[in-house]
Amino acid sequence: MAVEEVAKVISNWREADLDEQEKTMLAFTEKFTLTPSQITDADMESLREAGFSGEQILSIGLGAGYRNWVDRIADLLGVEEEKFDFPEEILKAFGVTREQLKTSLYEDDR
Repeated sequence: MAVEEVAKVISNWREADLDEQEKTMLAFTEKFTLTPSQITDADMESLREAGFSGEQILSIGLGAGYRNWVDRIADLLGVEEEKFDFPEEILKAFGVTREQLKTSLYEDDR
């Protein structure tokens, strides 16, 4: 995958050149991250319809759940993610600004 496509996946996966299975997985993990109490049987079925096996669905859930858990424990403990001073060329390649690096995916006041 080209750097530009990786940047699209990071900044807005909906606009990236991904296949339907990948988009279904990312839609599920986004919902699982942002609104886990709203996961329904229909969400699980959409993963099956996209071609994921039960074992793969478990792996998707475990991977996303682990990352969410790590992020929340870090927030609880006040652990700051290591901040890198990315060169302008890297920021431009990923289509982000220094200000955007300071924002959160979550709708909180971080």
